[in-house]
Amino acid sequence: MNETVLSVVGLVLVAVSLCFSALQTREVARQSRINNGIGSATALVEVNNLIRSWHERLLQDPSARPYFFEGKPCTPDDAERAKLLTFAELLGDVLECNLQMASLLPAFNFAHSWHHWPAEMLRHSPILDEVVESHPEWWPTLHLLQQQIRAGAPQAHPLVTGHRARWRPSRSSVGGEVRPKPDADAETTTSAGDRAAIPPQR
Repeated sequence: MNETVLSVVGLVLVAVSLCFSALQTREVARQSRINNGIGSATALVEVNNLIRSWHERLLQDPSARPYFFEGKPCTPDDAERAKLLTFAELLGDVLECNLQMASLLPAFNFAHSWHHWPAEMLRHSPILDEVVESHPEWWPTLHLLQQQIRAGAPQAHPLVTGHRARWRPSRSSVGGEVRPKPDADAETTTSAGDRAAIPPQR
């Protein structure tokens, strides 16, 4: 009789222990999701701060804006060339960080669409396109995106795989400008072997 009681008590204790372990595991998973969300939000704020900083520099020198948003070329004898090259290099850093960060944000399912702004800047800024082509090792992910654009291939985030892109480029009726368009069928297919490393410090 005593042995039966002890066996039942033992089984109850095992069941309680398993339930407690399950609750602990669920709580750890919940905390992990919360921490991932906080980390991703912090990273997002940092990226936005970088973008804001670059635009603030542009506000201080509005004469540079056409070279980045209106397709104005920067010739070798342009009196502002040195300044514009620096602007383009700073923008390259911002865009590379934007692309790299998207692959590190588990809490943001829309990060795979973050390549659209860098792609627009490459298309509309000859000086940016020039510096990325001149130094692909400085901005490896941005260079991969540049290669997609030049090849006329469907654009996808060079680092983020396994998601269906929510947007695809389409031409508007005004000036043939490329604009994002919803597309549930465009899929990121870049292989893991094309993943770029964090760019070296210059």
